[in-house]
Amino acid sequence: MRYLWTLIGLLYALLNIYVGYLFVTAAMGHGLSQKGLLLQAPPFLGGIGLAVLALPLLWNVFRLVTSRPPSY
Repeated sequence: MRYLWTLIGLLYALLNIYVGYLFVTAAMGHGLSQKGLLLQAPPFLGGIGLAVLALPLLWNVFRLVTSRPPSY
């Protein structure tokens, strides 16, 4: 069961990083780069925020995989 939660957490973290990457590339793309900083900043900062907030989840996944099972 522990590895199922690890797989789900890893998938969720990787999808967060991927969506953050999509936000950053959309903010730097041709469409928003011509519209100004006020329309370009929210997707850029949101993409960085998604990637940064996925790091603790990756750390918890790593700790879950490397931890020993409880002894009863």
